[in-house]
Amino acid sequence: MTVYTWLVILLVAAAFLFNGNRKHCAMFTVVSFILLFAVMGLRDVYAFGSDASGSNGSYPIIFRNIGSTEWRLISGKGDLTYNIGFNYLTKLLHEVTKGDYQTYITIISLFVISSYIRFIAKYSPAPIQSILCFLGLLYYSMLFDVLKQALAMSFLLFSFDAIIERKPYKFIILTIIAAFFHFPALVFLPAYWIGRMQIGRKYLTVLAAILLITFVFRNQLLNLMLRAYSSGESVASMEGIRFLRNKTLLMIAIVVLAVWIRPPHAEDTVYNATLIFAGVAIVFQTFCGYNNIFERLADYYFHTAIVLIPLIFEKNKEYGSLVNTAENDQLMNYAAMFICAVAVWRFLSYMNNAWIFSPYRFMWQK
Repeated sequence: MTVYTWLVILLVAAAFLFNGNRKHCAMFTVVSFILLFAVMGLRDVYAFGSDASGSNGSYPIIFRNIGSTEWRLISGKGDLTYNIGFNYLTKLLHEVTKGDYQTYITIISLFVISSYIRFIAKYSPAPIQSILCFLGLLYYSMLFDVLKQALAMSFLLFSFDAIIERKPYKFIILTIIAAFFHFPALVFLPAYWIGRMQIGRKYLTVLAAILLITFVFRNQLLNLMLRAYSSGESVASMEGIRFLRNKTLLMIAIVVLAVWIRPPHAEDTVYNATLIFAGVAIVFQTFCGYNNIFERLADYYFHTAIVLIPLIFEKNKEYGSLVNTAENDQLMNYAAMFICAVAVWRFLSYMNNAWIFSPYRFMWQK
């Protein structure tokens, strides 16, 4: 039995033990954090993923190269010019850890997992569902292998607070900080204003504009992103394209289900913003067949769906719903359980079959 299967078993067992709702979720949240961090942060960094890669863009080589570069030259170090914040952080941690790449990955994993657990604890009405969606939407597995984007996405989770609190300057500052770690995070800059819209003519016009701009400037946008990724990523294989297109269909299904069960309301701020972001993500995801890097732009908006999905089934809300959650309590529970089961299956299926993640080894298993 793989470590990923044990991870899911322990999380589900913890959910039954601690009752995964907002009133009794403190212990469950702590247990989830410990398990998710242990698997991500205490892995053998040379066992799988880009950590084990011998390419010029692999993170061990980046860590070593930046560590040997003088501070005054850091901002212009190779292709990482677009990710200055990541350069300086890597240089700082290289000196703090005395060049220990294992400790470097552990520190970054601690920050990233903490930001996601904090986001779930603050905004999700059902942390167990959000944790399983975090696994099932494959964001947990993605964070193993994309350090720059993982750091940027973590800062964007903090910028989400500014959207809800109506603090535009705080939002802009946090988004720019995220872009210093991963330049394509600038795509999230309009999110403050987009997230305050409602689904309607104005919102659809914005989506149409994003679609048109992305199509017209797709080559320029792709070249810019490739420089920021400092990698040789290219068009995905046919199998990869099918996977990405299936993800597009999944995203569309989630949005349709959300609008049907719980129509958006301007004052329902968290639900409204996450639903609006899902629509923007679908626009970017439609270009994944052109190049799989466009999925990364979509992820900047869609990773908040780990909270959106439980919000769809939240009960006893003052806002209207085509399905009366109070009278159909059992139906809503079954629907939520079904989605969680699909999320578990999707995560295990991917992790146990992806060569870059299997077999798994902890740092002490040599």
